[in-house]
Order: sequence, then C-alpha cells, then structure tokens
Amino acid sequence: MNVADPLGVPGAPQETLNAVMARVEGSELTGGRLILVTDRQGERPRAGYAALLVTGQGAGASAVVTAAAFGPRFGAAGAQALSALVRWAEGQNLPVRETVLSASDFTRVLAEPDADEVAHLVASSNPSDPGIYTVRPVPAGS
Repeated sequence: MNVADPLGVPGAPQETLNAVMARVEGSELTGGRLILVTDRQGERPRAGYAALLVTGQGAGASAVVTAAAFGPRFGAAGAQALSALVRWAEGQNLPVRETVLSASDFTRVLAEPDADEVAHLVASSNPSDPGIYTVRPVPAGS
C-alpha cells in the first residue's frame, strides 16, 4: 500500500478538509473506505479525529492520513468539517469506520505514518454509523 504524506494542518478543520477534497478529486474510490482515527473512546462530544482515506484495492491501494483537525475538540468548525467529510464519504458509497489509538500512538502515527501502521489501523477499525458524526443544520433564526 502506498502511503502519502499527511495532509492538512493540525487543529485547522476547513484547511484540512479542503486538502482532502483536493487530493481525492478525480481519484478512483472503488473499494475505498474512510476510517476516522481518534484517541478518545466513549467521549464523542469532546473527541478529535484524524482521517485515513484508503482508495483503490490490492497492490494498487493507497492511503492518505490527515492531521487531527476534525470533530468537536476543534470547535464548531471541527464538528462541521467532520460532518462534511462523512457526508462526502456517504455520497461516494465509502464505508465509514473508526479506530481508537492511545494518545501517544495517535500523535506518532499521524506525524509519520508508515505502511505497517496504516495496515494496522485498517485492520483494527470497526464499522461505524455515519449518523453519529454528522451535524444537523440549525434553522435560520434559531
């Protein structure tokens, strides 16, 4: 599996989301999946996420890891960027999965991911309900 250099800026949700969208534009996504990586289990209201996007299949598979920039830990912008990323994945028919790392592994793996670590993240990920990551729009005037 080819592992690209990490994308995005830690703590910068919109910039990281834009980097992901630019990177995957025109990519073949058949057989791909979105894996959300966090260092918090059972604390979704305070969780921060990085994303691992696996595209392609077999020997031609590639992986893109993002900086930790998604989720409520990064404020409203982080929650909205997480929602947008998950909705995009759903629109591409990519399954959404999640994996949890210890805080030290989270920092290390995101800084310099290698093929073995990425393979471990893929193998240890679990199916997840995309609805738990999406932000419901707030009606105007509320």
